[in-house]
Amino acid sequence: MTGPAETWKLNGVLDLNSIPGLWTEMARRIRASRELVVSLAEVRRASSAALALLLQGQEEAHKAGCKLRYVGIPEDLLALARVSNVEKLLLT
Repeated sequence: MTGPAETWKLNGVLDLNSIPGLWTEMARRIRASRELVVSLAEVRRASSAALALLLQGQEEAHKAGCKLRYVGIPEDLLALARVSNVEKLLLT
């Protein structure tokens, strides 16, 4: 029996400056969890680098056998995902 999913809350601005540090932490959490929920509800702004982070997270989770879910994705980031034709990958 597994416990509840770990929740990791991101906040502030997700851009080229913040992504490298976030990726290191995200990868660590994915490898340490069977199930991880990443909340983006408190993200104020997100660039295309944030989209790349989320997609890379999905790939890492698949390799690690971790169920990864994103919640509270900001509308601007969802719009970018739609334009890039990857929205479904974020909402799985």
